[in-house]
Amino acid sequence: MNDELRRCWRFGWTSLAAWALFGLALEAAHGFKIAAYLDDNLRHTILRLAHAHGVILALVVLAVAKASPLSEPAAGARAARRTAGLVRAGALLVPVGFALGGIAPHEGDPGWPVVLVPLGGLLLVAGLARLAWQSWRHH
Repeated sequence: MNDELRRCWRFGWTSLAAWALFGLALEAAHGFKIAAYLDDNLRHTILRLAHAHGVILALVVLAVAKASPLSEPAAGARAARRTAGLVRAGALLVPVGFALGGIAPHEGDPGWPVVLVPLGGLLLVAGLARLAWQSWRHH
């Protein structure tokens, strides 16, 4: 396994563990009837979106690490670094943007850190598009 795929592997498993723990904390907040979580529908929704996106995108990064055209010798190290970096950045920014935006929503809008979500989405799509292109070129 090359260094870039190893980084994806580590990021994916660490991210999956962290977002699963975050989900457990949300379940505990629900179970203990914590008003700050349950009484604000927007906060509840945004934090659930953070958890769901975090878990799913961690799995995407693990898929990149396991079955990726980046492992092919024809994929250059620089291109692999850029592609995997885009995917990891997106997988980090999307759920973190939701989580931080859900901490202090105001007047029916999430907090300003939610701007990280579309930025992360663009980075993620760019990385996935590069992976798709590389998979057509090298297979």
